[in-house]
Amino acid sequence: MKHHRGTILALALLGSTVLPAFAADFSFHGFVEGAGGFRVVDNPSISKDATLGEGRLQAELSYQGPKTGRLFLKADVIGDGVEEEGKIDLREAYLDFSPQKVLDVRVGRQILTWGTGDLIFINDLFPKDFVSFYIGRSQDYLKAGSDAVKLSLFPGPFSLDLALVPHFRSSEVPKGERLSTFNPFTNRVTGRREKLSTRAPATNLENTELAFRLYRTFGSYEAALYGFQGFFKEPVGIDPAKRVLSFPELSAYGASLQGPFLQGIASLEFGYYDSREDRSGKDPKIENSSLRYLFGYEQEVWADFTVRAQYFLEEMLDFHAYRASLAAGAPRRKDLRHLLFLRLTHLFRYQTVELSLVAFYSPSDEDAHLKPEASYKVTDNWSVAFGANFFFGKKDSTPFGQLDANDNLYLRLRYSF
Repeated sequence: MKHHRGTILALALLGSTVLPAFAADFSFHGFVEGAGGFRVVDNPSISKDATLGEGRLQAELSYQGPKTGRLFLKADVIGDGVEEEGKIDLREAYLDFSPQKVLDVRVGRQILTWGTGDLIFINDLFPKDFVSFYIGRSQDYLKAGSDAVKLSLFPGPFSLDLALVPHFRSSEVPKGERLSTFNPFTNRVTGRREKLSTRAPATNLENTELAFRLYRTFGSYEAALYGFQGFFKEPVGIDPAKRVLSFPELSAYGASLQGPFLQGIASLEFGYYDSREDRSGKDPKIENSSLRYLFGYEQEVWADFTVRAQYFLEEMLDFHAYRASLAAGAPRRKDLRHLLFLRLTHLFRYQTVELSLVAFYSPSDEDAHLKPEASYKVTDNWSVAFGANFFFGKKDSTPFGQLDANDNLYLRLRYSF
């Protein structure tokens, strides 16, 4: 009997010390959210007025082992009233470990973010979800996960990130399902009755995408070099025979510099896009090579009021070959695309209320996108956001002009735990 009492006492002591310590290695968070949105203009291409109508439960679990590294999981359970379906979205699922002091490894689905741009991406050639951004989901959902292996090396004067992505994942762009968009096969805006289809590259060793970032700081400035070999993330290839859009092969090389300037932060970014399947520019069915430039500046003008402005320039290469190869009646792009960006953010009431405006305007495409939003953190757990997306354009074929009939209002209510 004494022996059993001793065993019970030992187990009790073990449970009181080991189990709490083990439990402390876990972290669990999440939220429950309801979101709704509807069109504010008539859109004959889409039968439903609702653009957003979903309930969402997100669970985030993190385990930090004393020797085994860190395991991170984030998944959403979604009931989508617009698409009339339920689904599970595995946002992130990766393992972090460090086999050497100068090497960190991350394996699994992860959000990869490179470059200096705010909602304008040059060297960040990882998948995005533009549909989520255009219908009013939280901006966190603009970035999509990549199934990848990322190696981060810190050998001394510089740092290197190397990402290998064996499974191609495209960006989510409007295809006529929830938002009407331009159809290059009919040269008009299309919706659910003629929604666009895409063909992704095959998953094999040859099609493994590779990206690297080499960076270091010089005082208060961070400079980086980038390289990428893979595929365009947006369907910029056209197969007229099969009436599908494709993702042509792409190599990209770039650089960026960011640091203090005057009273704020300035950034410069450059990228060369090598469209490997159409280096001559003579194939109108494949995106031409291009040079891309981004200049940005951010400053807190006064307390809790921040302004960020950006200027983006895209120069199409081999423009004369592109223009000569166009079929009669096909929309014509310009050799230079200019895009202006402005973000205004003002915080009130001890930073619990946020008013923001995101604005894009292209003088070359003559189109624009405005996204005003107001959010209020009611308590530590409850928050609400209300906003809108307005699109303008003179031509159906431009990036924002094709979305002209998709203006919408949205509301999100979230409980975080």
